Formats: sequence, structure tokens, C-alpha cells
Amino acid sequence: MSLDKLVSIIDDEEDITTLFHEALRSINGITVFAFTDLILALEHFQKNKDAYVLVISDFGMTGLNGMELLRKMKAMNKYVRTVLITAFEVQDTIFSDYTEKRIINGFFQKPVRLNDLIKEVHEQLHSYEIQKPIPFRR
Repeated sequence: MSLDKLVSIIDDEEDITTLFHEALRSINGITVFAFTDLILALEHFQKNKDAYVLVISDFGMTGLNGMELLRKMKAMNKYVRTVLITAFEVQDTIFSDYTEKRIINGFFQKPVRLNDLIKEVHEQLHSYEIQKPIPFRR
């Protein structure tokens, strides 16, 4: 069994998930999964929720939007870090509320520079380490 921490990239555009996956897979200590299907991403998260440290999701996808997907995941694992990516300008009260309640921990407007994405992932991993629960040992 791997001790790596899990990271998901979720976007309905396969070229985006492939590009981000390639950029992030060189980061030590994480295993990166890329999903274009929201249902598969949510199922994978449910099965592995305690191993997840970061979810990166696009906002505008068919069916469920990225904010709602991140809200569902955060409800299953309150420690998972989340980053929302969008090609659109997001200025609504739900987004503000989700940011304030720390359902969304980071935000990018497309196009995303890969160096910025890698830097953000490192920062989110660091934030996860600071806030993660300490296992109880006897």
C-alpha cells in the first residue's frame, strides 16, 4: 500500500487534466489522479477520502459545478484542501461564502500558468500538513 497523499484534478476537458497531471506528477509524496467524469471523481474520493490532501476542480462542468463538487468532498473530509479553477469571472455570494467558510482554499482564473499551479500545490500541501489531525497513539 502506498503512503503517498492523493491529489485529484477534475476538469471536463481531457487536455487540461492531462497537462496538469504531467506538471504535478513530479512532486514527491503525492499520487495524482485526473478525472474528466465527475461521478468517477466523486466515487474515487469517497473510497479514498482519508488519503486525499488536495482536490483541484474546474468550475464549469456538465451536471454539477465545481463549487458544489468541492462542497460535497469537503463534507466527507474537512481537512482536504481545495482549489477552484475557472475560465469565467466568479462574482457571486455563493463563491464568497464558500471562500469565507474555507470550502474553497485556492482559486485560479484560466489560463493557468503551470509554474503557478505547482507553487499553489506546494502551498496547499504545506497548509494541509499544518492543519491535519494528529493521529492518536497509545
